[in-house]
Amino acid sequence: MRITAAMRSIWFGLVDPRQVRQTPTEAAAAVFAVAVLAVSLVGTLCTLWEQGSATLVRESAILSQQAPASAGSTEGIDLSLPQRQFTGALGGTLIITIVSYAALAGVFMILVRFLTDCAVSYSKAIIATSSLALVSMLDSVIATALHVTTGTIQIGLHAGLWLPPSESPMLFTWLQLISLESVWRYLAIAAALVTWENLHWRYGIVVGLVVWGITRAIFGLMALVGWIVGLQGAGQLAP
Repeated sequence: MRITAAMRSIWFGLVDPRQVRQTPTEAAAAVFAVAVLAVSLVGTLCTLWEQGSATLVRESAILSQQAPASAGSTEGIDLSLPQRQFTGALGGTLIITIVSYAALAGVFMILVRFLTDCAVSYSKAIIATSSLALVSMLDSVIATALHVTTGTIQIGLHAGLWLPPSESPMLFTWLQLISLESVWRYLAIAAALVTWENLHWRYGIVVGLVVWGITRAIFGLMALVGWIVGLQGAGQLAP
């Protein structure tokens, strides 16, 4: 029953976020679990798809500021088997997805309460956040298809389209976050929450843009700090 409610909620998140309020709050854990698992599975498959291109692997290594990893082993662990590669990638993606969804729900709960004076519960926030799982999955598939087709991670529906990743990895990483998908997702989450509290969905536009702007600014500040630290490290290594 709760799995059915979770699937309905995720479908509503794609076609009409205002209907997410039909999801019972008792199904919050089920919606969260289904969304996290689905997004992680799709994200893992897309990552493995991109690993088939040596160029994409090199560009990803530049963004993460690491040497390209060997498919055979990682820190003494044999990853030559496809099953182990998939499991390892899935584990990392699951952790990232769980933390990001839980944190984003908390941010929305706090800011929606502050901006609308509505007593939004964390259960509602986690349902609204998780209900946009299909949007995230579609974005992952489209982005990966564009990367594989063009042979570069530079191409995508984001602000980093005009900046080669190798020129400024940290700036490019931040510009990737300024994307069509992120705006759509934040507006939809906010619309779902405000309509749940019997406000007009237009309030969600304002709330969603405010939350989106705050989070982009925070990520930008983190990128700036990382860039400054990198410059200081390079200065210390210079003769």
